[in-house]
Amino acid sequence: MPFTDPPALQDTTVLTLASDSLTLVPGWAAVLVALAFAGVLVVLLFLLVEMRRVSSACARFLSSAEERSRPLVEHANAAARNLEHITEVARADIDRVNKAFTGLANGIADASGELQHRLKDLVALLDLAQSEAEDAVLEGASRLRSLRAGLGSLRWPLSGSGRAPDAEERPAAEVAEGDGDPERAVSGTE
Repeated sequence: MPFTDPPALQDTTVLTLASDSLTLVPGWAAVLVALAFAGVLVVLLFLLVEMRRVSSACARFLSSAEERSRPLVEHANAAARNLEHITEVARADIDRVNKAFTGLANGIADASGELQHRLKDLVALLDLAQSEAEDAVLEGASRLRSLRAGLGSLRWPLSGSGRAPDAEERPAAEVAEGDGDPERAVSGTE
């Protein structure tokens, strides 16, 4: 006799409830959520593709803008370097001019002080010369008066009145000798 397996006994019993509309709601809700998630995923993928397209367009624009603006930037950099060089040269020239003017101003101040000192000396010398000249002129005038007075007393003998006699009072011999010239008469020269 052949050995046969005894009929298998089931140890688990599955009961399924009858489907009604209330039990189908969670299943339908899960399906709707899955569809919504798939729709959002498709929209996100579409957005990513569009963003990539926009990003590549922006990259192309930026690279073309960079290529177009490169000469402008190079010219601007060259102009900035030139301006910096000009500024340095101008600053150096201004410093040299400032030093020259400072030296000139100092020289003028020194020369002005020396000139003032020399002018004071010159004024003092001119005052001294003027004083000496005045003294010499006064002394010369005094001596000339004295000489005139001396000559006057030598020419004419003084009368009692203290004045020189007129031609009428003089002796006729004196007038004849001098032919009317009193100097000839006094000196005796003809």
